[in-house]
Amino acid sequence: LLEFAKSKNIQIRFIEFMENIHAYGKLQGLKRDEIIQILSQKYQVKLIKKAEKAPVSIYSADGYEFGIIDPHSHEFCDSCNRIRLSAEGLLIPCLYFDEALSIKEAVRKGDINAAANILQEVLRNKPEKNRWSVVDNETSSRAFYQTGG
Repeated sequence: LLEFAKSKNIQIRFIEFMENIHAYGKLQGLKRDEIIQILSQKYQVKLIKKAEKAPVSIYSADGYEFGIIDPHSHEFCDSCNRIRLSAEGLLIPCLYFDEALSIKEAVRKGDINAAANILQEVLRNKPEKNRWSVVDNETSSRAFYQTGG
């Protein structure tokens, strides 16, 4: 994958397996250290930077830059500044939570004040940390393709 992305002059991002009720159980993926170990067999890999307000760390493999998003190896919740807008008009504060508010009607009506209030409430309710290790590996029942990412 790295070679393909490099040949197309695009930056690839590897993502650690992120479970939810649609992706769990016997499915397994690679952790950040395993990804780096595999790539290090062919390339000289080094960390370039950890994005300040993003979940990605940027690495270099012999001069080619790629990213790794590693929610298990490196919790990035405290630096996450993202919310998502679903195709159904839901504002979603976090990939891992079912809580979301609909902004669809406010937008359809052109009600800027109502939309702003909904946005402010979503931002107030944005969790500071996922609850994987606290509440029995709690994850969202919404598939990631429904949430966007």
